[in-house]
Amino acid sequence: MSRSFAVFFSLYMLMYGSMHVFVYFKLRSAIGRGWKWTALFILVSLAMIVGARALWLFDFGDAHTLRKVLSYSGYVWMAFIFMTFAWFVLIDMVRLLFYILDGLLSSRFGELLGSPKLRAFIAVSAALSICVYGWFEALNIRTVTITIPTAKLPRGVDRVRIAQLSDVHLGWIIQEQRLAAMLDAVKAAEPDMLVITGDLVDGDMEERQAEVALFRGLKLPHGIYAVTGNHEYHAGIGQALAFKEHAGLRVLRNEAVRAGGVILAGVDDRAARRYGYPVVPDGSVLAGMPPNRFVVLLKHQPYVDSDAVGLFDLQLSGHTHGGQIWPFYWATRAVYDYRPGLRAIVPPERSGQAHAASPGRQSRIYVNNGTGTWGPPIRFLTPPEVTVIDIVRE
Repeated sequence: MSRSFAVFFSLYMLMYGSMHVFVYFKLRSAIGRGWKWTALFILVSLAMIVGARALWLFDFGDAHTLRKVLSYSGYVWMAFIFMTFAWFVLIDMVRLLFYILDGLLSSRFGELLGSPKLRAFIAVSAALSICVYGWFEALNIRTVTITIPTAKLPRGVDRVRIAQLSDVHLGWIIQEQRLAAMLDAVKAAEPDMLVITGDLVDGDMEERQAEVALFRGLKLPHGIYAVTGNHEYHAGIGQALAFKEHAGLRVLRNEAVRAGGVILAGVDDRAARRYGYPVVPDGSVLAGMPPNRFVVLLKHQPYVDSDAVGLFDLQLSGHTHGGQIWPFYWATRAVYDYRPGLRAIVPPERSGQAHAASPGRQSRIYVNNGTGTWGPPIRFLTPPEVTVIDIVRE
């Protein structure tokens, strides 16, 4: 584990523990100081926090069932605590609004949420309901189709269909059953090729023959291509690459290839730097691309290298999961300029205008909502997707 990731993980665990403390005091105001329920809450919370930490620290060897139980219980609890915390915060904000209105209007809105027991009931019930709903939303994969016209397809090729998966996060929660459903959606689209824009792997993938067989059984005219994501470096880039190679994927590591009438270029995720690997500028990988061919850049995180704008036609990215569980969507919006969906890339100096950086080549970006889940096997208002990109002759 790199030092920067260790710092990030420590801060994350501190925030996670603080949420437990906040929720405890909110519940105590409704239930009282009873030592029995307090002891139970502390024991369960510690078990969940320590269990989540143990997944990163220890090698469970052949204890697959134990690791799976820890994964599901720890991550579902994580979603429940976060949603309970979020609802308590939301209720407090509404109470503050009612307090201001009561002062201005001499009204009695504050009495609506005056009971601590009512507030706790609303928060806990809403959190439970969202977790149940989110479990099923995470399983309901949607197919999103976009069409991009171009004059840069070779003679005799009228359409290139690319299917995109992103952020599958194969590990101890997402395994062969979930992967099979994703690949069934890919097969139904009948694409020419499949691209995976990072974070396919998020755990130990040794001896995962079922997942390997699923990929090898996916017979596409122009194959399967992938790039690295940040979680693959966290999980161990060596074993992640070995799994992809064994599964028959072509990993593009700061290189470009011709495939099915387009050029696919792929770059390593920027997390490589934390683990001692060089990060190559996008412009270096894209330099010298023929102007009469459609160039697709595969890049895990939806950052756009300003020096590369105009050197590619379409960047395919993922990473954000669309927030995965609302309201995390707004956190991703604060960090990344490009939200899920298709957008024209506008350099800062031309903000608000369509931009073509070179004759006949306007760079665009599509950010996939994520096909799997990280952590909790739950999504809320951010459905998983398989993207189908039709590049058609203009």
